[in-house]
Amino acid sequence: MPQLNFYVFLIAVVLYLFCSGITMRDRVLIDSLHQIEKDALVQPTSKMLFEGAMTGMIQELNYSLGDPFSAYIPFSEQKEYEENLDNRFDGIGIVYRENPIGKESEIIYPILNSPAHKIGIKSGDKLLRVNNKETKGLTFHEISELFKSNPKQKIELLILPYGNSESVHFSVPRAPIFRDSVEGDWIDAQGNRIFYLEDNPEIAYFRITSFSNRTAMEVRTVLEQISKNNTASLILDLRDNPGGFVDICVEIAGFFLQPTPEQDIIVSTRFHDGTTKTVYRLDQQTQICHNPMVVLIDNESASAAEILSAALQDYGRATVVGVRSFGKGTVQEIVQLPLNSGTIQLTDASYWRPSNRNIHRHQDAQESDSWGVTPNPEGLVSISDLQRYATLQIRERRSNCVAENRQHFLDDFLLQLPNEVRELQISKKKMLNETTSEEDEQPFVLQGKPPYYDPQLDKAVEILKRY
Repeated sequence: MPQLNFYVFLIAVVLYLFCSGITMRDRVLIDSLHQIEKDALVQPTSKMLFEGAMTGMIQELNYSLGDPFSAYIPFSEQKEYEENLDNRFDGIGIVYRENPIGKESEIIYPILNSPAHKIGIKSGDKLLRVNNKETKGLTFHEISELFKSNPKQKIELLILPYGNSESVHFSVPRAPIFRDSVEGDWIDAQGNRIFYLEDNPEIAYFRITSFSNRTAMEVRTVLEQISKNNTASLILDLRDNPGGFVDICVEIAGFFLQPTPEQDIIVSTRFHDGTTKTVYRLDQQTQICHNPMVVLIDNESASAAEILSAALQDYGRATVVGVRSFGKGTVQEIVQLPLNSGTIQLTDASYWRPSNRNIHRHQDAQESDSWGVTPNPEGLVSISDLQRYATLQIRERRSNCVAENRQHFLDDFLLQLPNEVRELQISKKKMLNETTSEEDEQPFVLQGKPPYYDPQLDKAVEILKRY
C-alpha cells in the first residue's frame, strides 16, 4: 500500500473510532478476547471470556479503588440476585443451620405459610436426608444445592422430629416463597405475628430485616394494627438490616415523619463531583404513626437502614439506641446488559442525611469522621461480638418459631447457647491459630434480662417508659 494511502486509511480508522465512541483500548480489548478464544490451548468460550473481563473490571473498583459494593452479576446468577432483593425464592420454606455442638443439620423454623410449614415440619427438627442424600458431613452450601436439584419435582426429606427418636419421611412440593421482611416479637397459636413485647405489651415492636418491594406494604399493615392495639410507644429494630430499595425506605420514613416549612428532605444523593443527583422529599399526607419511638441499630445496619434511622434522628422523631451503623452510604445503579449478558451494579453516587452529613464510610475514614449513624448519647449500648451473636440467635427464634413447640425449643436452645457460643469462640481461635485461654473454657454468660437477653432492647424499653 502506498504510504499516502496508508495514512489516509489510518486517519479514517481513527476518525471512525472517535466518532463511534470506541477508543483504541476498546479495540485492543475486543481483539484480545478474539485472540484468546481462537488460540488458547484450554479453549474458553466467548461467554467465559466476556464474564471474566466484566468481573475483572469490577474487581478493579472493588480492590484498587475501595468500592466493595459495585458488582457484576452473570445472567446465570441473575434470578437468585433478583429473588434476594425481592425477599422471594422458589423452594419449600425452611431456615436451617449446622448445630455447632452436635454438627447435625437443624431446622430453626419453617417459614410461615410455606409448604414445609403446612406439611408439619417444626422448629428443632433435624434434617437427615435431602433427596436420598445424607446431610451429615455436608456444608451449608452443599445442602442448599441439594434443594435446587430437580426443580420440577417434590423434595424428599428424612426428618427426625424435635424430641422424637423415630425419623419421618416427607415429600414436600416446591412453591414460590414470599418471606416477610417485617417481623414481630413472636407468633401466636393461630400463626399470627404479634407486634408488641411479650413482657411489656404497652410497647409495640417490629423488626425490618431488609427493604424489599413489599416492605412498605407490610409496615403500613403493622402500623394500622398497632394503632388498634392502643400501644403507647414503639421500638423499630433495624439491627442486622443490610438495606435494600431506597424508594421503599423513603416511603416508610413518610409513615413516621411530617414535613415542616424548614425541612422536608429524607435523603439526597450526590455524584463524585458534589453535584446533586436526586433529592427524596416527604409527602405532606403520609404520616400514620405518632407514637414516641426508639430505633435500634448496630454495626451491620447499612444503606437503607441507615437512611431511615438517620432521618428519624435528624428530625428528632426517634431516639437511636445501639452502636454506630455500618456506614454504607453509596448508591448502586442497576444496569441490565443486553443479550442476556448479566447485570452491573455500579456505585455512582453517595447518600447525605437531612442534616447534610455524609453517611458513607470511605476507605480511609477515621472513627472521628462524620459517617453512618451514631446512637443518641443516652442510647449508646456496646456489646461483645459473642453477645451480639447470642442476641440475634434468640431474636430470630423468638420472631419466627411457630407455636406448637416454641417454648420447649427456646428453653432448650437457651440451655445450650452458652456452650455453643464458647465452642464458636474456641473454633474461631483455632482457625486463626490463636492460643485459647482459661477464659475461653469458661461458660459464656448471657447479658440482659430474660426472655430477650438483649441489653440494647432493655435500654430502649427503659427510655420509652419515661414517656
